[in-house]
Amino acid sequence: MPQRSFKGLKKRGGKDSQTGPAGVKDKVRNLLDLYAIIAQNRYPSISSIRERFSLSERSVHRYLKIIDSIDSIELDRERGGYKFVNGTRIRKLALSEGQFQLLMIMGEAAAHLGKGLKTEFEQFVETITSATNTPAAVSNPIVLKIPNAVESEKMTEYFTSILNCTQERRRIEVTYKGTHSGETKKRRLDPYGIVFHDGDWVLVGYCHLAEALRHFFLDRILDLKVTNFSFSKPADFDLERHFADSWGIWDAEPVEVTVRFSKEAAEHVTRKKQWHPSEKRKALPSGEVEMTFTVAGVKEIKKWIYSWVPNVEVIGPEWLREEVRNEFDAAVQKHG
Repeated sequence: MPQRSFKGLKKRGGKDSQTGPAGVKDKVRNLLDLYAIIAQNRYPSISSIRERFSLSERSVHRYLKIIDSIDSIELDRERGGYKFVNGTRIRKLALSEGQFQLLMIMGEAAAHLGKGLKTEFEQFVETITSATNTPAAVSNPIVLKIPNAVESEKMTEYFTSILNCTQERRRIEVTYKGTHSGETKKRRLDPYGIVFHDGDWVLVGYCHLAEALRHFFLDRILDLKVTNFSFSKPADFDLERHFADSWGIWDAEPVEVTVRFSKEAAEHVTRKKQWHPSEKRKALPSGEVEMTFTVAGVKEIKKWIYSWVPNVEVIGPEWLREEVRNEFDAAVQKHG
């Protein structure tokens, strides 16, 4: 195998003093970032690399040697940093108008997902635009009216830990404040995945205290510890399929619900091709429309039904019709 040229690098002594233990993922990420910096002709120096990645000088030389073994680098003495011997390795990206619009839409969506993901996306855009001829700062003509994420003080930290543990199959221990009971309990959880719904980040996982699959709001987690215990996720578990029967994210026994919309609301409610995968739609001679759904509990679909008042009627089941009637009566009394 031919020897790679590695001009300007010398072995130096000294103890590796990285701030905190770096895992394999961190090292790979650092290597990729450093490769990109060199490829973008930013001529990083030993000191700038140390400062950027919080590495010891010894670690910097190790990273540079790995990159040199892949593609020769050398010290550009005029600029005081490293470059590829054979020129840049990142070609300029050419974003189409549609791709750039998609990037803007993604940015608008990321702004609602919480501070952590918003910051990550901004850094991603900075990386993309630095490798393109596209200006990073342009006015955005697109607005997404979706709820902003509910956040807590340590939620960004917990989000990252949980996401890593879902991928690495590592159990976590949390102190959790119940949504309805308000009770604080310690729980051991096997995290299967995370879902964003109506402004809430929700962890889906097996709870060893309840001995069942449960949902946990990330902002209700008061403390979280990553354990050394691994877990096995059921082979047939699929996060998207898990929510297929829910109207949103709540899970309960399946219920067949039939609602009827007035002629005035029919045109508006049918503009959407489908409200739920189980939906059955029937147009009536009167101009009204009936829809039947099989959903996991009625907690969330009731909110949707109420959003169509007074142009909606619950046809069945009878107990739900009675429940809605009682809630309407209570609402009327509150309004005098």
